[in-house]
Amino acid sequence: MSIPADLPQSWEPLRPYDLRTERERNPLGLDVRIPLFGWKLAGTGRDRSQRTYRVRVVAEGDPRVDSSNAVWDSGVVESNESVDIAYAGDALSSRTRYSWSVRVTDESGTDSDWAEPACFETALYDASDWQGAEWIVAPNEPGTEGEHNLDWVGGRHVERIWLPAGDFLEAVDSTVEQVFFRGHVKVEQQPTRARLLADADAELRAFVNGTELPADGTADDRVTAALTEGDNVVSFAVTPGDTPAALAASLDITLADGTKAGLVTDGTWLASSADSDNEADWKLAESFGHHGTAPHGRSPLTYRPSPYLRREFALDAGVRSARLYVTALGVYEARVNGHRVGDDHLTPSWTDYASRLPYQTYDVTDLLHEGGNVVGAVLADGWYAGNVCWFGTFQYGDKRALLARLEIEDEDGGRTVVNSDGSWHVGEGATRYADLQNGEVVDARAEPLGWDEPGFDAGAWAQARVDTPSHGPLEAQKAPPIRVEHELPAEAMHVREDGRILVDFGQNLVGWVKLDLRGEAGHRVMLRHAEALDHNGELYIEALRGARATDEYVLRGEAGGETFEPRFTVHGFRFCEIVNHPGELRLQDITARVAHAAMEPIGEHSNSHEHLTKLQQNIVWGQRGNFLAVPTDCPQRDERLGWTGDAQVFASTAAFNYDVRGFLGKWMYDLRDSQYEDGSVPHVAPDVLTRDGRANEAGAAGWADAIAIVPLELYRAYGDRRVVEESLDAVDKWLGFLVENSEGFIRPDAGFADWLAFTQTPKNLVATAFSAFAARCAAELAREIGRTEDAQRFETQYANVRAAFRARFVRGGGKVVSGTQTAYVLALHFDLLDEHEQPRAVQALVDNIAARNWHLSTGFLGTPYLLQVLTRFGREDIAYRLLLQDTMPSWLYPVVHGEATTMWERWDSWSDSHGFQDPGMTSFNHYAYGAVGEWIYRELGGLAPGSPGYRHVVIRPRLTASISWSKTSLETPYGPVSVNWSTAGGEFALQVSLPANTTGEVWLPGQEPVRIGSGEYTFG
Repeated sequence: MSIPADLPQSWEPLRPYDLRTERERNPLGLDVRIPLFGWKLAGTGRDRSQRTYRVRVVAEGDPRVDSSNAVWDSGVVESNESVDIAYAGDALSSRTRYSWSVRVTDESGTDSDWAEPACFETALYDASDWQGAEWIVAPNEPGTEGEHNLDWVGGRHVERIWLPAGDFLEAVDSTVEQVFFRGHVKVEQQPTRARLLADADAELRAFVNGTELPADGTADDRVTAALTEGDNVVSFAVTPGDTPAALAASLDITLADGTKAGLVTDGTWLASSADSDNEADWKLAESFGHHGTAPHGRSPLTYRPSPYLRREFALDAGVRSARLYVTALGVYEARVNGHRVGDDHLTPSWTDYASRLPYQTYDVTDLLHEGGNVVGAVLADGWYAGNVCWFGTFQYGDKRALLARLEIEDEDGGRTVVNSDGSWHVGEGATRYADLQNGEVVDARAEPLGWDEPGFDAGAWAQARVDTPSHGPLEAQKAPPIRVEHELPAEAMHVREDGRILVDFGQNLVGWVKLDLRGEAGHRVMLRHAEALDHNGELYIEALRGARATDEYVLRGEAGGETFEPRFTVHGFRFCEIVNHPGELRLQDITARVAHAAMEPIGEHSNSHEHLTKLQQNIVWGQRGNFLAVPTDCPQRDERLGWTGDAQVFASTAAFNYDVRGFLGKWMYDLRDSQYEDGSVPHVAPDVLTRDGRANEAGAAGWADAIAIVPLELYRAYGDRRVVEESLDAVDKWLGFLVENSEGFIRPDAGFADWLAFTQTPKNLVATAFSAFAARCAAELAREIGRTEDAQRFETQYANVRAAFRARFVRGGGKVVSGTQTAYVLALHFDLLDEHEQPRAVQALVDNIAARNWHLSTGFLGTPYLLQVLTRFGREDIAYRLLLQDTMPSWLYPVVHGEATTMWERWDSWSDSHGFQDPGMTSFNHYAYGAVGEWIYRELGGLAPGSPGYRHVVIRPRLTASISWSKTSLETPYGPVSVNWSTAGGEFALQVSLPANTTGEVWLPGQEPVRIGSGEYTFG
């Protein structure tokens, strides 16, 4: 390597670093047959660029020095491309480890050294690679027929009831000898099946129309026979013991025509302390909360213990290499020789299991040894069999199952394979119940210590049963795994007079609580979670709707103390209430474990405005909380769905904060899997809204259009051409649906329009505007991958929709029908107005804002583009006025007045004038309005992509007297970009740093743009 003599002494050749395969560092378990390679370039000086590259991939050895095992040597390629270089060598083999390196030539013709090698390992390419591995389940695995449901029946939630009283703990600890309850249910036809369940933590007797019957789900036939057409009376006699009692009961009825009826305990029941015929002795029972919540918790009747599966085997030699390929229907935690495998949680995560089922690959070499070994797993319901949305359990299936293949290469060259099959043993343990929404019940006394280690006596355990469940093709996991990415200590706690402990973590988050305890065996502790406190300082649980969000732990009684940490549930919360803690709780005994998809953080922004910086932090926390398995609308209530509209408006902001290429790329598979044959796109992905005979929920404007918008945002942010190639045919189908389901290109009143706007815009106006935008997005996507004929066709569709929009909704002088802020924003942003109309339309928008005392009135679809439109047309003064507004509605109202630590679902989720909004739909962790982050980074921060993936960067900060400095940085596919500016002392100063192989365009106030190359620059 020689350095030209005319270069400065500080100059050094470019060198490649941070080698990535499929944008990941040294990935394990790829089933991509043509992986993409990329690297970044380091080197001092300005205007640095790559002239050539050479990539070498080897199956064994060091690619820098050994080419004898090369499966691909690109040779010297004249190209400045350094991102997404497609592999072009010999066919790759399954479960094989490859190493690769790259060397480059810079702009001066100087060669670099070979880079430090990277590696990747292929997974199981073909179904035959799973040979011998079978799905296994517990032999007595309960399914839908065995479900004991005290959570909800017929859409109504089971409530704990007792005699009317003021205080719950006093009420349930009644000194009366017996309490009687009556409820009525009307049955239109003779039932074919009925199940009666009841729990009171006390002795109880149950009656149906005067006939005494068991209420534990064991007498379905007798209960069915006791019911009659017409009115039926269900009654209970409860004898309280020494502990508090409260009744929870359900009667689940199936009628002859297959329809359902039912009865649940709630505040409509009658209660009495005397079994009397005198109506005056009977009062309306008082409800004290849902079954499954503190202080009673979950009835053992409704437990669904997790299967514990194990297989013991022996190895005759030491281990050279070992890989565990594993997945489940449900979620799993894998174990090897007493150790947890990996640090992933809630695997295999959520997808449409009928379309595809992801599996994971783990390197377990260090966990195995010569002699006896054990591989095992614990299963739980997860999304597959647990509660999803408000539809209840078993949305995909009812039997939790495991599929595993452990491949071991020993030091002598031998090979051992341990497959999941009928030789495995199945037992139960401490996890008695686990549901993502409701929480987890752990009885530590039931844990079979050592079950996952050699030598455990599994003689009493049953043999696993081989099953043949239906599911989509197995594929290696595409999305980043769910992991604990942060830990937050408790900030404060308050002990109530009745002993309850309220803990505040100071941050609305998603995850679970880790609690250190010391107490006697059998002592039960309960933890309930909520995002906010009500006006009495109690947990605001109404907004959880049906989600119980309650964990229970029964102590084992370890002398040295013990730790409770749930592993198969997740909660959205800032506050946690601990009931029945066995002793004195110290702040250091309780920690919040923050979990989300393990995305790489890549963007940062801060500025001199305290409240804006806090807003940015809230946007990031909102993304963390809702980017778990799919981009959800909220993480706390009984919903947690991948709403398409929410995702598309936030995609650009999300792509700045974190590298979401893998996360949203996987979600695009979910979205395409859910698309209907007619081309319509559902409201959510995975689509659970239309399962089990429910009517199709699809085609909503701004929601369904995500199928075109999200791929474009990923391409702009990362230069990701693959997602464009994979998506374009689905986009084409969607555009065809729009044509077929429009009248003269006017889209009908479809969907949610400008959801949660303070002023509603006509639905057909919003829908038609988005039809035009979808066609324009499609045209851009098609052009980028060379499908020019398709691009022209999509442009023609855009022109047709634009003409129809103008004829229906545009009036003289650029007036837009309805005159709402969103109407003008969409018309301007989607270029639906002619150039001469735009100034007057912009002024009409500004006038509307002024008439509202400088407040916005937009909803989910208008808000993301509002500041962009104002800035594009020269009114950044109004954009800043809106951004810095702190009275409601505004972005800063929750920050300044609501002590928000995440984004709110509504502008007025809480207000000082009305308190909480509708508890049926009020979330304090909902990222949609966080879409303003895009404007903050690009316009306030001044850092925007000028070409896909930031190969060319536009630096154009928009200044305001209210902000004196800004710092913005982004780790792009080419390397770090930073833009820092200051107006301290009245002097403008700008510092810019661009990585090698990129260029920039700098806009200084009042000047023409300046073109720059890579390097560090100061302007002032």
